[in-house]
Amino acid sequence: MILRFIVALMCLFSSFAYAAVFKSENTALLKQWLVGVHRSTNDVIQGREVNIGLQVLPIWQDRLDGEWLYVEGRIIGSSRKPFRQRILQLVATPNGLIRLYSYSIPRASDFSGAYYAPQVLASLTQSQLSISNNCELLIELKVTNTFVGETDTDSCMMKTGIPFMTSFFAVSAVNISFLDGGYDQFGQLVSGRFDVPVTFLKIENYDLHANSE
Repeated sequence: MILRFIVALMCLFSSFAYAAVFKSENTALLKQWLVGVHRSTNDVIQGREVNIGLQVLPIWQDRLDGEWLYVEGRIIGSSRKPFRQRILQLVATPNGLIRLYSYSIPRASDFSGAYYAPQVLASLTQSQLSISNNCELLIELKVTNTFVGETDTDSCMMKTGIPFMTSFFAVSAVNISFLDGGYDQFGQLVSGRFDVPVTFLKIENYDLHANSE
């Protein structure tokens, strides 16, 4: 009986430790700032006038292995499908940093509009996802109340061609900025989809409690 109690107690402590390692106050705050609807403030991108919308939805909120988000980017006013759909995972580390992992989605267009209809994501599981690249963002909360992340170049495994990813990332309570890029075979950073940082202003908060799973 005593042995059974000790085992149960160890399992309980183990589950607490698991949650503490992968989630933190900072991952919760970053999730809160990210979720919602955002609009780009850039007048011109790559020589063209364009208005980009970004929608970020929290998913799998009962999981203990970090914060999970669905991200959808689209051109405002265009009838085309979203140009970017990703699943993001925010993982707390013992040294206070946050690691951001980006995953691609099979048949991503099937989940278009998930921000306003979360039920379309019901069939999506982690086993279906593919890591977008072998690079990750290391994110730190600065004294300016801004999360700043940069690609950890030492962790990037080179592939054929240039693996593009978000190479810079900044998030505050009111806006998001990021810059796409990649590393060539010499380890030099080259431009990605956007040649300048794209900044988004948050125009709508997401009610985490009213829309919780």
